Amino acid sequence: MCSTSNLELVKSLGADTVIDYTKENFTHNGDTYDFVFDAVGKISASYAKNSLGKNGKYITVKSPTKDSTENLFLLKELAEAGKIKPVIDKRYSLNQIVEAHRYADKGRKKGIAIN
Repeated sequence: MCSTSNLELVKSLGADTVIDYTKENFTHNGDTYDFVFDAVGKISASYAKNSLGKNGKYITVKSPTKDSTENLFLLKELAEAGKIKPVIDKRYSLNQIVEAHRYADKGRKKGIAIN
């Protein structure tokens, strides 16, 4: 799921289906998903639950639980194995943490790395 401006980027990463959230609500399309990963903390578990398949998992970076923390480690392992491709559009040093947060707060980041 992404905005219109990122459709091609997400497709290039290998997504089979891409949902433009500005045009479609994924919770109302009748599809079910193996994972709903909220990378920005804007989707609640209760909002996503009806869209999850039988063994589907909801993962968020906001207020992580023990289970979601374990799932974040799973995502890390998948990335390290090359099964998913993280996108980093900007890198910051730890001394630039304030600038990194300002950039992230604008809501237009694709991915940030703090070195």
